[in-house]
Amino acid sequence: MGVLTQAAQNGWTHVKTIKFDDFTETVSGTEEVISCFTVPKDSLVEKVAYYLVTNFDGASSTDLTIEVGDSADDDRYIAATIIHEDATEVSSACNSGAGYTVGTDANTGNAVVWDGAADTTLTATFNPTGDALTDFTAGEIRIMAQIVDLSLSV
Repeated sequence: MGVLTQAAQNGWTHVKTIKFDDFTETVSGTEEVISCFTVPKDSLVEKVAYYLVTNFDGASSTDLTIEVGDSADDDRYIAATIIHEDATEVSSACNSGAGYTVGTDANTGNAVVWDGAADTTLTATFNPTGDALTDFTAGEIRIMAQIVDLSLSV
């Protein structure tokens, strides 16, 4: 069964795979933002998760974190999480970002409503330590989202 077919069966409407050779940032210690999906105006972002297929690694790299957010908040959906082999990598996360936090309790919100004036883009921000992202030699992550466009739901 293919990744997209299985993702759809699990309720994911969007899936993006990012590999180490997709990075273009050449400056050591500089983050890179990668666009993942369009979130239409007046949509519910029910859930966002990632699955670390292969830990990220590079010759001089010592750490790599990922955040998943949008134009309003870079960690709205997934808070900064380590995905690097030489650190204590976290192989998966779901709804750990500020948008799903009620009070001080993470993962307690039901969904994030995108009610901005226009569509936004769900993004993944990769922040390395000790190397440029283009120096990475391994790594693959799959980012999944369940996005419900309310304008199409009636």
